Amino acid sequence: MHMDSHSIISQIYEASTNELDWVSLRKTLFEYLDAEAGTFRFRDADGRSTNVFQTSELGEDPYSNYYLQIDPIRSAISKLEPAVAGAETVVFVDEVVDANLYRRSEFYQDFARLNGREHMLIGLIGDSDHTIMSFFREGRAFGTNERRALAHLLPHVRRGLQLRRKMYRSELQSRLTYAAFEALPGNALVVDGNCNVLFANASAMKFLACRGLPISMSRMSSGVGTRLVVERGEGSRFRQIVQNAAQGGSGGAMRIEFDAPERDRIGQLAVFASPLPAQESPVGTPVLILINDLSQPRSAPPCVFSELFGLSAAEGAVAAALLGGQTAEVVARDRDVSLDTVRTQIRTVLRKTDAANLRDFERIGALLGAFAH
Repeated sequence: MHMDSHSIISQIYEASTNELDWVSLRKTLFEYLDAEAGTFRFRDADGRSTNVFQTSELGEDPYSNYYLQIDPIRSAISKLEPAVAGAETVVFVDEVVDANLYRRSEFYQDFARLNGREHMLIGLIGDSDHTIMSFFREGRAFGTNERRALAHLLPHVRRGLQLRRKMYRSELQSRLTYAAFEALPGNALVVDGNCNVLFANASAMKFLACRGLPISMSRMSSGVGTRLVVERGEGSRFRQIVQNAAQGGSGGAMRIEFDAPERDRIGQLAVFASPLPAQESPVGTPVLILINDLSQPRSAPPCVFSELFGLSAAEGAVAAALLGGQTAEVVARDRDVSLDTVRTQIRTVLRKTDAANLRDFERIGALLGAFAH
């Protein structure tokens, strides 16, 4: 035990966070405690239980398949209350089971003795799973020095496992969050209050790479990260609604017009900013940005408006037509009804959708159009 315990403690945390493989830690601990073999089986955050000290040893499969069920030491430890930090977290075999009965047991005669487990040093991690770290050797029993040394390390093993589980949950939550954003139809981004891009789905990346758009992702002067930028006179308004959402407000929506000669019409983008729930985020409340190209209308079908807002079939058709960029006059002509009838239907659409005006209704429709495809 001439090794530096501080170095071993560092390796424990490195193994717990996957910066070091468990086999390397196993070799270090065996040398430190003068052990010939050992086991460290714990239940990971994903529910799997693995002996990280014997992932390919000859005795592991028989133990896992049968002897784990009849192991009298593990059975006795499972009945103990979770251990507290200190010397009592490290035990010898005869402190948890009757030594004579143990040596006459099937487990000892057919497995432990044949696999070099004559003498055992057992560390109780102290968690609710009754996780243990065991070390074995033949010929010489472990003594108080080894017991004290292992007791010094166990609190760090416990915290390492806690850190490992916390990191797993955080990583899993992050994966699920980004997978959900990636699955969003349309162009979706997440930015902070300064419009720095935290995430952009594949659709948004492809769309914003198009030339001639008044909104783009611009690489920051530092060379690290990108920022969502709206050009011309709409930039100030865009930053305002993003900052509003980032500071706990409701965000907002805006329509940006631009020249689109290749489309032979004026291009229009609907941009919607909404706060996302976040707890103790270092960048404040993250903001979801949805960008819908009104120049390439993706209006939801009339039936969607009817089902969601209780519109009649005629009112749903008018709602869908308005989102296609048509004026009331054109809708009246196409539907072969009077202009007064269409205007009455428009007022009903605004009332039933709780839209303040046509621009507000376009924001609602842009969202529906994105999610309906």
